[in-house]
Amino acid sequence: MPGKKDIKVSFTASSFQYADGSNFSTAGCDLKFKHGIGGYAGICTDFKSEPAFLIDLKESNNYPGSKTFGHNIRVRTNLDNDLNTTQLRVSPLTVNLPLSRGTSVYANPHYVGKYDYKSKSWTNSAGMFCGLTQKISDKSSLSFEVQRYNLHNIKDNSGANWSFNAIYTITL
Repeated sequence: MPGKKDIKVSFTASSFQYADGSNFSTAGCDLKFKHGIGGYAGICTDFKSEPAFLIDLKESNNYPGSKTFGHNIRVRTNLDNDLNTTQLRVSPLTVNLPLSRGTSVYANPHYVGKYDYKSKSWTNSAGMFCGLTQKISDKSSLSFEVQRYNLHNIKDNSGANWSFNAIYTITL
């Protein structure tokens, strides 16, 4: 059975403001276990419909011998009356560079596959987010990032393909 030092519990609140004016925000509890395995459970909303429940299962690790390069995978299920989906995001190469004590920049190119249970359809896309994380205290941090969706359609630079994100995390 895992000990207290083997589990990191935090509260995370994230807001994704798309350049077309739409929004996706979530807040919840994040658990991280040894060996990069974790999970997240929270409430999400677009501020236009009823809040929904969100569940993530995650794995994230650095490549052997590297503190800069890693990989991650996330399986996200959105449980809502109108939107029941499961999304698989695979990031084969993540980069995290410390700039100074408590400040780092990161980049995460990724593949996303999403299954919609209502339409029984699967969609595929590629994306990338880049950001900056600043530790506020020993137990909290704030990240700001820019995200580009649907890179498989590189010519479509519409507002729906860009978001500006803010993520606040406090370790409990």
